[in-house]
Order: sequence, then structure tokens, then C-alpha cells
Amino acid sequence: MLTKEQLAERKNQIGGSDIASILGMSPWKTALQLWAEKTGTVEPDDLSDKEYVQLGIELEDFVCKKFEKKTDMKVRRDNRTFVHKDYPYMVAHIDRRIVGTEAILEAKTCSSWKLKAWEGEEIPEPYILQCLWYMGITGMKKCYICCLIGGQKFVWKEVKFDEELFNSMVEKAKDFWEEYVLKNIQPMAVSGDKDFMVNLYPSEKNDELQVANNEVEDWIAHLQESKMHIKEMKKETDDLESKIKQIIGETTGLQTEKYIVTWKSQNGSPKYLKQRMIDDGIFEKYTEPTTRRVMRVKLNKGE
Repeated sequence: MLTKEQLAERKNQIGGSDIASILGMSPWKTALQLWAEKTGTVEPDDLSDKEYVQLGIELEDFVCKKFEKKTDMKVRRDNRTFVHKDYPYMVAHIDRRIVGTEAILEAKTCSSWKLKAWEGEEIPEPYILQCLWYMGITGMKKCYICCLIGGQKFVWKEVKFDEELFNSMVEKAKDFWEEYVLKNIQPMAVSGDKDFMVNLYPSEKNDELQVANNEVEDWIAHLQESKMHIKEMKKETDDLESKIKQIIGETTGLQTEKYIVTWKSQNGSPKYLKQRMIDDGIFEKYTEPTTRRVMRVKLNKGE
């Protein structure tokens, strides 16, 4: 539960929720997307009105109390901003401190779909990095992490400090901040940035064609080759699926020694009757024109 001042300062800091993005291990945000937010190029999404975010905040105290009951440990809220001894832009905001120990607690909630990520000794990697970040900056040697899964299952686990890994994280964070954010140089885009690129460049400003080097030409050639293989794989996939459906016919499905395959009817998305809406004179009332940038590749003249 950060104060307004702490929230405002996050743009100028690297916190525990940022480090997985910098290391390329976040399922939610890439290094380029984080760079865009830190430099003010793109405003971060406002998630405060999302119900899952609100529930996560409201359930944090319950999750921490559940941890106390399960472990007989006592926790205490600590809302300070902890700062790295050498780099003032590297900070930590912990959920709770374990009373009488050199340990902290990180509390999480998630849907039941994430159950497998918490099975056995497993902990989602971004959360391990977050715990290590907090320990390294606060000087604590141990971090407990607990999670309420789907409102029905509670787990808690221990993360021990790894100084070598933390130092490596600090070097990566330093490079990201000083070589990219402060110099306003974009990190290289990755696969997770495909749809995000339009946020950086929503439209073209002229008809100019850039002259690119041989490396970019190799990228284009590789892109075209990959697309060709995708089309070939799609054809092979469709062939196999058609053959299996032909065997199933009007039955529910089939089984082999290894597999069970079903082909059942289920409700799909509603079908909009465009022509009827046009005939009734209501189509234009509920539609508006849109534009989008489309990338196409063709051979240069003379090639």
C-alpha cells in the first residue's frame, strides 16, 4: 500500500516489480515497455479500477494474517522506501517484516489457473527475482512468500538470499537505467513487443523509406522464411485435423492407447448479421472508422 508520493516516484526508480522485465523474465511487461514508461514515452496502464487489482490489495492483510496462523510468526507492516546503498534509483517496498528476525514477507493472490506454478517447491520466477531484489536492498537474508490461489488454496514458501545472483541483477538494472533510460535509447524489441510497437509509433509522419543495413535485410529474409514455414505447418496441421475429424464423423470422438480426442458442439461467439443491420439503418450508428499500421514485405525493384 504505497503513498501517493511513493507512487509518483516509481517512474524515477527501479523496484522489485520491474526487475523481471529488465531481465526478460516477466510475462507481463518487456524491457522496452518498461523503458517507455520510465522515460515518459508511453503512459502506463491505469489498473487501479481493475477488480483483480482491487481484490489483491484488499486481500493482502487477510493473506498476511493467514501466514501468521500457519507459521506462528508475527508480521509487521513497514511502508518505508528502502534504497540501494550505491544506486539511489534502485528501491524496495516490502509487504511485511517478520518480527524479531532478519526476514521479510511478500504476499500474493492469483487465480486457480496459476495453481501449477505453485506446486511442490515451485515459485513463479518473477516473484523469486522480486524477493531477491527486496532482500538485497533491505539487507535481509531471508524472504517468505505466501499466496492465496483461487480463493481456495493457501501456500507459503521460503526464498533464501543469493548474493551472486543479486549482484548480477544490480548490474543489469544499472545498465538498463544508465545506458537506456537516462540516454533515452530504446532496448531492442522482442516478440512480446509486436503489438506494443503501435503505442510507440501510432502512425507514419511521412512517405520516406529508410535505408537499412545488411543486418536488417537478413532479418527481413528470416521473417519471410519463418512465415513460409508457418504456412507450411498450418497446412500440415489442417490436413491432420481434417483426417481425424473424418474418422470421428458423427460420433463424440475417438481414443487410442495414448490419446482421447473429442469433437463436440459448444456455444460460440454471437454472429452479427451485418447486412440486416445495414438494411435496418442501424449499422453506421454503432460503428466508426478505424485505422491501423500494417507491415507488408515485397521485393525491391530489380530484385
